[in-house]
This record gives sequence, structure tokens and C-alpha cells, in this order.
Amino acid sequence: MTRVQPLALEDDLPLDLAIRWDDPPAMLGAVAALRDAFDTGRVLNWRAEAMPRTVVPLLWHLPPPENAAPDFAEWRSVFRPGLCYYRRGPGFIQVKDVRDPEEAGRFTIDEPHVLRAFLRCLRPTALTDLDALERDAAEALLDERLLLRAADQVVVLPYRMRRWPVPAMGL
Repeated sequence: MTRVQPLALEDDLPLDLAIRWDDPPAMLGAVAALRDAFDTGRVLNWRAEAMPRTVVPLLWHLPPPENAAPDFAEWRSVFRPGLCYYRRGPGFIQVKDVRDPEEAGRFTIDEPHVLRAFLRCLRPTALTDLDALERDAAEALLDERLLLRAADQVVVLPYRMRRWPVPAMGL
């Protein structure tokens, strides 16, 4: 089984995804770190000099990089909390994805092999490390744009919504 160490985050150093883009486990580890920091309310100071254009819309639910690259202007204009997240219940996960309003979706993941695949892929995971049912589930999650793939590695994209980003309105 391929093990990927969690990315160590330094508070005073920016996370630079660009230098890791050609290293799938490290790049996916950086995306997971960005996702996990955001789900706890921590916004990372990060930058990305070059990112494949096909990947940028997949990350719109996460805070955009600080650098002013023109490729990220749309990301900065679209980003807001709640675009793609999951909530966990007993024996199921609910996912809401509105990164692309024309393809918005809500999913309830309650089949055991799909649930196992989702949870395993919270950390960068090689597809070859998944059993056949989990691999099929990972392919379905990839089709729904809920996983990011780099080479034979995948990682979950939605962040965990632990609390609503704005308070409920009172009567």
C-alpha cells in the first residue's frame, strides 16, 4: 500500500502548489491540506504559479491563491463557502456540489464500498491500493468531480462542513 505523509504546514510559510504539481502524491497532499485547513476555518496563505486549466474549476470551492495570476481571476470572483462540501452522519455522507450551477448535485453516499472509498481517499490514495469495488466507486466519484486525479493517485475534493459559515437568522 502506498502511504503518503500529511503535508506539514508552517503558519508563516506560504503553501506553494506549483512546485508540487509534477509530483502527484505531494500535489494531492497539498490539495488535501488546503481542503482540511479550510474545513477547520483556517485559510492558508498559498500561491500557485501554474495549474492545469482543467483543474482550477475543480478547486473553486477552496480559497483561491493569493498571487494575482490572471488564470485565477474567475476563481476569486466565484469563490464562496458552501460550493462543495460534505457532512457526515452515522453510516452515510451527504455531499453538496454547486461549483458549476448547471451541473449542481446532491449525493447521499451510503453504500458501504462507496463510503469506504470516499473515506480512504480523504488522504491521497493510489487507485491500485483500492479493492475492485472501491476502485469502481472511485471511478464513479471521479465522474461526479468529487475526486481529483493525478497519475494513478486520487484525493477527495469536498471539504467537511463542520458548522455553517454564517449564523442562522432569528425570528
